[in-house]
Amino acid sequence: MILLKKTLTKEKGMKNARPTSYTGPKATSQRTGEARFANATEAALGVADDITISPATLNSAVESLINDGTTTTKGIVRLATIAETLAGALDTVANTPAGLAAVAIAGAPNWSETVSGIGQLATTAETVAYALDTVAITPSKLGDAFAAPAALGSGTPAAVAATTLASSGLATLGASATVVTGAVALNLGADASTGAINMGTGAGARTITVGNITTTTAVAINSGTGHITLTSTGTGDVVLVGGDKITLDAAGTIDLNSSAAAINIGTDDIDQAVNIATDGERTLTLGSANGAAGVVIQGGTGDVEISANAIAHSTTIGNVTGASALVLQTGTGNFSLDGVTSTDYTIGTSTTTGAITIGGTAQTGTITLGDSSGVNIVQIGSGEGATTVNIAGGATVAKAVNIATGAVANVVTMGSVSGAAQMDLKVGTGNFTLEGATTSTYDISSTGVNTGNVRIAWNWC
Repeated sequence: MILLKKTLTKEKGMKNARPTSYTGPKATSQRTGEARFANATEAALGVADDITISPATLNSAVESLINDGTTTTKGIVRLATIAETLAGALDTVANTPAGLAAVAIAGAPNWSETVSGIGQLATTAETVAYALDTVAITPSKLGDAFAAPAALGSGTPAAVAATTLASSGLATLGASATVVTGAVALNLGADASTGAINMGTGAGARTITVGNITTTTAVAINSGTGHITLTSTGTGDVVLVGGDKITLDAAGTIDLNSSAAAINIGTDDIDQAVNIATDGERTLTLGSANGAAGVVIQGGTGDVEISANAIAHSTTIGNVTGASALVLQTGTGNFSLDGVTSTDYTIGTSTTTGAITIGGTAQTGTITLGDSSGVNIVQIGSGEGATTVNIAGGATVAKAVNIATGAVANVVTMGSVSGAAQMDLKVGTGNFTLEGATTSTYDISSTGVNTGNVRIAWNWC
């Protein structure tokens, strides 16, 4: 404070008078004058404007005169401790650099898909576990992930383009899968491993298609010492259709069997030949000898030929076992049994008690034996047994029996002179005629050695 005018005055009649005094006007903010120091209370109130304040009083009044600072008001603040900073509960203290550093490391929230914060780099184990959603994968760990990948397409499947797909274990494709090869081969099981390759082996009802019918498309099925099996169960058919030729060839036996129905070969209405065993030196067997097994060979308007090729061989039809029977039938197309010029025909050479019948019981046609233009012999009953030869022995309708009646010089011998040989010539009312040419000689017992009688009997009219 500056005192512009000092006056020393001795007050008369006053005890303990001040040695100095100032009698001028009071000091204000606009003029100089007399002033006094405020006490602590007056300083803390901060309302008086006509007193002064000392440094000591000012120190005690500052906290009362200045408000605490807030997020919206300037004022007195205190520096927070690290513990208070990490706690994050006070809103009336100021953070120091050390406290802020502690908050940045340990006090910030963990990051997430929606919150920025502190994160962690994933380890290899965490990466290939595919379970955490709060860690970050580095490029190095991404390589670990591809080395041990999780299942692909477990969510919404999408297209995958790759040059090489490899699996050391079981590889599974779910739902629909299409593999396009372009101009290169598609290889399944092309290594030397022995694991099975299965297609469509699940329990679902499937249609499995292999190959197509476009131009030169081909399908080859190979097998080593194992086998190739085509199996159909229930009512499912095994259908083999060839647009051209179907070849079935084997080094061993080919078995064609049916357990519950007929075996059909060439049963559709197609006018093409069916050839069986037409080449090679083979024995062709049709039918079996079991039970009531039978063989039927049929023909339409075409011919049925057996052993008709130009090769010398023996053809046997039927057998002589037990009740075996052979029936050869023909319609109006006639029946022909023929051979070459020196062929011998033998019928019933082993038959001893059976009957041999030629011609029907109502036969009206001609039965011809030995109708030859050459020199031949026709023998009837010429064996050594006691044979009876009956010619025109029927007694119902009159018959004509002609022997050597042709207009040539025939020699006819009937009977013999051996032992008790006998010949009877009989006639009814139709007369008996023995006649020759005008110069014919009639000899009766002409040998002259007969001792028997010659009887000629007649009735004179």
